[in-house]
Amino acid sequence: MATAVIILLSGLAIMLGLIVLAMVLPFRLELDLNKDEAWHFRAALRPFGRFGPRIAVSGRKKNAPKAAKKPDVAAKWNKSRKSGFQHLARPALQFATDVLRRVHLSTARLEMRFGLGDPGETGQAFGLLAPLIYGSRACRGSSIQIVPVFDRRTLTARAELDLSIVPATLLGPLIRLGWAAFGPGR
Repeated sequence: MATAVIILLSGLAIMLGLIVLAMVLPFRLELDLNKDEAWHFRAALRPFGRFGPRIAVSGRKKNAPKAAKKPDVAAKWNKSRKSGFQHLARPALQFATDVLRRVHLSTARLEMRFGLGDPGETGQAFGLLAPLIYGSRACRGSSIQIVPVFDRRTLTARAELDLSIVPATLLGPLIRLGWAAFGPGR
């Protein structure tokens, strides 16, 4: 009986330790987008920073057949709740900016060759992209290479994005959002 309790408590301690590690260590998201003949998308999640297992999140799911909706119940609920959610616009915007401040961008790469078929339109589009191309050189870890093709219509691209966030840093913004939504000042 005592050994069963010890095993149970040690199992709970290990689970609690893993949860604390998952909250404190960065959570990485790796995205890769390619377009040669067709668009290809690959995404992976990595808990525990670069040390955790790569969990693939890519591939298209088949669309499930849509079930018949019950419009009267859902429509009445949506109409009655729309006015109640308007007070959340400012806290939701603040939450989004707080989350974006906590995201660490490790790598952002874009390699693209494009042509619009008309040399004038291609040059104009490349000119509009110039601030993005040359302004990104100041950012560490980012690389943008865009090559215009003036003689034909084409698009080949490869984009990579590697970002991380520590889940424990989201607790403060989540508490502020919850307080704004359900607190006494509501």
